[in-house]
Amino acid sequence: MSPSSWRREGLRLLLLGSTLAAALIPVTVHRRIHIPAVGSPSAVRESVQVPPQAEAGRWSLRAGGWYISVDGAEVEVPSLAQQTRPRVRIRGPQLLSPYDHLIFHHARAQGLDWRLVAALIYEESHFVPDAVSDKGAYGLMQVRPIAAAAVGSEHFKAPADNIRTGARYLKQLSETFSEAHGRDHLALVLAAYNMGPGHVRDAQQLARRFGYDPNAWHESMELLFPLLEQLPYCARPELLSNGCAQGEATVAYVNRVLRRYDTYRVRFGLTRGEVDEGGASADAAHAASADG
Repeated sequence: MSPSSWRREGLRLLLLGSTLAAALIPVTVHRRIHIPAVGSPSAVRESVQVPPQAEAGRWSLRAGGWYISVDGAEVEVPSLAQQTRPRVRIRGPQLLSPYDHLIFHHARAQGLDWRLVAALIYEESHFVPDAVSDKGAYGLMQVRPIAAAAVGSEHFKAPADNIRTGARYLKQLSETFSEAHGRDHLALVLAAYNMGPGHVRDAQQLARRFGYDPNAWHESMELLFPLLEQLPYCARPELLSNGCAQGEATVAYVNRVLRRYDTYRVRFGLTRGEVDEGGASADAAHAASADG
């Protein structure tokens, strides 16, 4: 067989091996074909060699007792864990971040809409995995140690751990404020995620005191939250047991996340006229999407 024939056959086997990566195992080499780099004067030769794992930077394919390697080519062989890792993909284009599959997986595990979790992550960190706040919140979902402890998570720094912990905490808050429904429910849960459930309970207490619905957001709780930062109220423990809080900032936070959630529902699967868990129609969501 001519050198060019050896080269073609070797490269054919090498390409075939890329689809059989799981079969690549480090065993003793009995025979080896050396294919010179293009333009190399070296002749094709057959020789007995040491096991391929002794040659760093060289990728070899076992085929019928032969190992084929190519000079000048380096191909990383995936580990068994990488080859068998389950792949979770969302339907449609993944346009938001490199973490879409993690967001989808952990949101679904908690019975949450992944688009809501994605909207929250955008607001919290803009999809920066190592973002740190001045209050000690960390990662994509800006998880604080107190929130991680509330759901029994010791590790929350890596992106997957951070999203899993944040989704669990969001689910816990959803159950805490289960008396509210639809969009009102989402708003209170987001407010609690932002400022803590204790401050939301304080605001609900003020709502009852002044004759407002403690489980409604629009024209009710969003009007009461700013009172949490006014001294005549927050300095009185009998009214606000958890002290002062940045109520106006929380109202703005909640409304931004809800608007972005509306946008994601339109962009990723919500059709015109449809109504989902968010409590708003796609027509309203489409109008809100102009806010981006």
